[in-house]
Amino acid sequence: MKTFTLNILFVLVWISASATGQNMTDSLLMKLPQLTGVERAEALVELAYEYSATDSVRSITMADEAIGLAGILNDSLLLGLAFFNKAECYYYFDNYKAALNNYKVAENIFKQRADSVNLVETYNAIGLVFYFTGEYNLSVAQFYKALSFFRYGEPVENEALAHVYSNLGMVFSRIGEYDKAIQNYRYAAKVNTTIADLYSLGVNYNGIGVAFYNKEQYDSAKIYYTQALKLFQQQGNQQREAIALNNIANIYVNTGDSLQKALEYYEQAVVVFDELGDLRNKAFTLEGLGSVYRELKNYDKAIQAFHESLNLIDSHVYYLRQLNYYDLALTYERMGRTGDALSAFKLYSEYKDSLLQEERMNQVSELEQKYQSQQNMAEIERLSVSRQIDQLQIRRDKELRAIGIVAILALVAVVFLLSVAYLNKRRLNELLHRKNERIEEQRTELERLNASKNKFFSIIAHDLKNPFHTVMGYSSLMHREYSQFTEEERKKYAGDIYKSANSIFRLLHNLLNWSRSQTGVLEYAPQRLNLRDIYMDLENLLKPYAEQKNIRLLNDIPEGTSIFADPMMLEAILRNLLNNAIKFTHEDGWVKINAQNDEHRVIVCVEDTGLGMSGDEMDCLFQIDSKVKRKGTNKEDGSGLGLLVCSEFVQKNRGHIWVDSQPGEGSRFYFSIPKGAGSLN
Repeated sequence: MKTFTLNILFVLVWISASATGQNMTDSLLMKLPQLTGVERAEALVELAYEYSATDSVRSITMADEAIGLAGILNDSLLLGLAFFNKAECYYYFDNYKAALNNYKVAENIFKQRADSVNLVETYNAIGLVFYFTGEYNLSVAQFYKALSFFRYGEPVENEALAHVYSNLGMVFSRIGEYDKAIQNYRYAAKVNTTIADLYSLGVNYNGIGVAFYNKEQYDSAKIYYTQALKLFQQQGNQQREAIALNNIANIYVNTGDSLQKALEYYEQAVVVFDELGDLRNKAFTLEGLGSVYRELKNYDKAIQAFHESLNLIDSHVYYLRQLNYYDLALTYERMGRTGDALSAFKLYSEYKDSLLQEERMNQVSELEQKYQSQQNMAEIERLSVSRQIDQLQIRRDKELRAIGIVAILALVAVVFLLSVAYLNKRRLNELLHRKNERIEEQRTELERLNASKNKFFSIIAHDLKNPFHTVMGYSSLMHREYSQFTEEERKKYAGDIYKSANSIFRLLHNLLNWSRSQTGVLEYAPQRLNLRDIYMDLENLLKPYAEQKNIRLLNDIPEGTSIFADPMMLEAILRNLLNNAIKFTHEDGWVKINAQNDEHRVIVCVEDTGLGMSGDEMDCLFQIDSKVKRKGTNKEDGSGLGLLVCSEFVQKNRGHIWVDSQPGEGSRFYFSIPKGAGSLN
């Protein structure tokens, strides 16, 4: 399932929101009436910046007063900073045109002063304006202007350099140059690691995750998103945590792993952005939330989310409007509302590329002219056809008699041919009826087998995918970035790869046994066996797994218990049942096996003190289409395939398998095995 959700990108412009910063602002505001001259101008410049993202009226008022004072004082530095901070206010409130005009004034002032430090900040800010107005080529040009002030080989402990590299990565990611995006984000991450700027490092990891996401390398994307999330959680930054949750949710949507998990993450992010008044990020998240609602067939909520997202953004945010209108069109189409779908798709097309508006209008005009021309030609043809009909009417009267004679002769021939065809058809129908009956029988059987196969492979694909994601993600990272990880990280990644590979091996082992039993390749070769000896061999293999959870393995099989079974199948049955018992038993519990002799058979019981099951869960066991999938007490995964193998092998050994359990009171799995070759089931 591929959805058109958008990963929220970070922009490296910061606003101080700490309690200390607020106290300093309040203190400066109280002193302002007593200040004059340069001191007042400096205070106004600083206050204009502090209020730029929270109070536009106050920020612009103070910036304008600072501009007037700086002009009177002939202080070009304060004048440039005042224009810059005024531009910042317009930028944070999405008035990009006004922001650009003020940034340009600040740029000219800093150029005259040859102020490279402030020029870097100004070019970086102008680049962000062009980014949000969709002029990506101009945006990149501004960032490269900023980079030109840094010499090659200059010490990397430069915060401004990290900002520019990070924003370059953001633009390259937006225009589809994902490898360049990753490269620039890594440059920024290297700087931020050196200066221990964990917040910015989280931004960089998120950006790398976005690039991998857009390259559809979802395993690598998820790893970087998770690293970013951890950094933001360490700092208690709710806004950035919400953005990281949004991006992880996008992966769940696009891989189809867990729509419910994606829904949960999106809803958490919307609440945080709403509380913080972060309308832009809320708009992005609502678009993703609407996509999940659509896939869950909750179309009304999906439409509501898309419209709410559209209401939160200005018309110049083209790419987000594209996504919302595209999603609306897709949603209306699934609802059968073709008119609304067409209207939404037209709006999507209008926003798809604003630079092509005039060309699209010309194309519409040409289509309208072509349509009118076709209508005129049709009218001319209609009049011409009318005249021809009058002429043909006269000719038809003359030819009608001749046609009648020919028709009678043709009718006789047709009757003869139809009679012959009827007899042939009758014979063919009888033959087809017999063949169809046979085909119907085969079709019914194939449908049953195909349904089982589809359900089976959906189970296997789901349970194989998660461990494979871990193996592929970590191994890919270690292959490409081995030298960048610490030894402790390498050991952890290697351990995770081993656990996932071991899980895959156990699943494939059961898969092989089950498939061999289904295809008839597995031979049934029974012999007389000592049940206690078979168990003791298995106990040595299972004991390390049980000791990890401090679970005791108890053997209550009487000495000399003899059965008649295939040794390989019996071992697979016991191994799967004991593995399951250990998996679903809490630490410090026990797992016990015992056997009871009947007249013709032995009844084996594997009992545990684990989670237990409800009646509905027991009814679904031993079925390939079972939806019961539970994690063990230590979150161990399971496919349910082991119980299918047990059921198949018990039947092949002429026995039965059943279960007795209560929630919270453990489970007892029973199976019967004949005592000898002549014993009954």
